[in-house]
Amino acid sequence: MPRQYFIPEHTPNPLTRLKYLVVDKKRPQPKAPRAIQIQTISGCNGNCIFCPNKKTKLEIPYGKKMDVDLFKGIIDQCVTMNVRRISPYLMNEPLMDEDLPQRVHYISKKKKRRQYTKINSNGALLTQAMAEGLMDAGLNRLHISVQGIDPANYAHLMKLNFDQVIKNVEAAVKIKEKGNYATQIRVVMLDTNEIHPRLDEIRAFWKERGLQINVNQMENRGTHKQIQTGKISANKLNAFRWCDRLFRQAYVLYDGRMVQCCSDWEQTKILGDLSKDSLQTVWNGPDYMDYRQKFIDGDLKGSICNGCMKDPKKK
Repeated sequence: MPRQYFIPEHTPNPLTRLKYLVVDKKRPQPKAPRAIQIQTISGCNGNCIFCPNKKTKLEIPYGKKMDVDLFKGIIDQCVTMNVRRISPYLMNEPLMDEDLPQRVHYISKKKKRRQYTKINSNGALLTQAMAEGLMDAGLNRLHISVQGIDPANYAHLMKLNFDQVIKNVEAAVKIKEKGNYATQIRVVMLDTNEIHPRLDEIRAFWKERGLQINVNQMENRGTHKQIQTGKISANKLNAFRWCDRLFRQAYVLYDGRMVQCCSDWEQTKILGDLSKDSLQTVWNGPDYMDYRQKFIDGDLKGSICNGCMKDPKKK
């Protein structure tokens, strides 16, 4: 179960705070996010059946890029606030942004020790030029989502070209090895009923190519009605017992607005706008704090957390 938190400003009784710390092993709400996801471009070239992309009621623009000055300003604040993981992607395909290597390079120039960069991509746009550009820029972690090794299953789940993605991943591994780059490359996938029976075979497939895989738990993306997570999950989805995303992670759209969660595709509540206010102001502001306190109290009405379900079994 993830670490639980409490909000000191909402807990005036010192004995209660002491109980939270010593007995309940809770931590006070951090003054800065541990991780941040930044959408440098909107939209995705994929159409995975487990993802709300292209299935939202909200009309999400395709290909809208984050202003360079806004991006740099957010990164500067992240560095100052010691945000450990800086991820220039959110609810999108980050490689659609042809300027991504330059953005990663800016982070690499600015970041301090123990801070690192990471992106998740479907790999379809991972050309050799893009792969080399990202590694030259100092990207720390590149995770590529590949749902299984059966072309038919892959096409059903992701609606992309399996053979091209495999070629792209293999080429990226060769670039890494030839250039002796420090970038960590991993394959990631969700534990679906199509993939689960073949996990050993899948691990062997990627081991032959010098890669490890991460098998992540399926979730219903905040009760999104147009995706098939309940049907394809390897295990029954259960309600979250606890989630630490709202206490540890920040999510920024291409125009600077901050949403509640990486699952909040419908933008059910905007918690702040970094084109107008600082990250520190929004993160520690009343909207964020009220959202967290309601979650702590079990009052999920009106939030993306209401009805969120996840596969409870870790792989």
